[in-house]
Amino acid sequence: MKKILIAFTAAILGLASVHAKKWNNIVGFGFTLPISSIDTDQADSDDIFQLGYGIEGTYLGFHESGLTVKADLGAGLSTTKDVNLQGDGTNLGIFYNVALGAGWTFVKTERFTLSATGMAGADFFSYNDSEDKVTLDSKEYESIDKILMLGLLSAGADIFASYRVSDHFSFFANVAARYFIIGRTTEEINWTWKEEDYEKTTSGTKSGPDLEGKFRIQPTIGIAWKF
Repeated sequence: MKKILIAFTAAILGLASVHAKKWNNIVGFGFTLPISSIDTDQADSDDIFQLGYGIEGTYLGFHESGLTVKADLGAGLSTTKDVNLQGDGTNLGIFYNVALGAGWTFVKTERFTLSATGMAGADFFSYNDSEDKVTLDSKEYESIDKILMLGLLSAGADIFASYRVSDHFSFFANVAARYFIIGRTTEEINWTWKEEDYEKTTSGTKSGPDLEGKFRIQPTIGIAWKF
């Protein structure tokens, strides 16, 4: 019993010591270039390779002990030749991803910070196409809008480095590596037509192929504020 009380007291004192020490916080904003490949369960189908161009916001907080927490949010333009919603050639869409994680800051000097964190989150991609004045099955439509959405759960790791050039201002670089665990494709079509001078719209949604595995590599460079 005495040993248990001693161990419990030591743990409490250790936690108190951690909370008493100082936390450093970095908030960054920069340009990001996600590269991804997604596998589907559809037979004889190619992987969906995508190249994105966007912006990413990041938060990193590290304790004097080295304990580190991190959050990322990215969004931007996505391109692929493996989706034919807009016809052959390069299709344009949007992406956004979010991730949370924790890890360790290995280097903490006056100017330089280097951290590694395990991360988990979600990735979303969306492509759409619209046709005006379409005749289908002898019926005239004002427009037909098609939307393809891909949603995935992901897990992996980040390597984050920052270099401080003033008391608060710094440059940072981050490389995110993610494995896509599982995902789903959803296809939606909206039909719009006129009837007795009223515009009417109806929608239909169906599940597409399930998404299975593959990866995302996402480098980011930008500026950050330390506080």
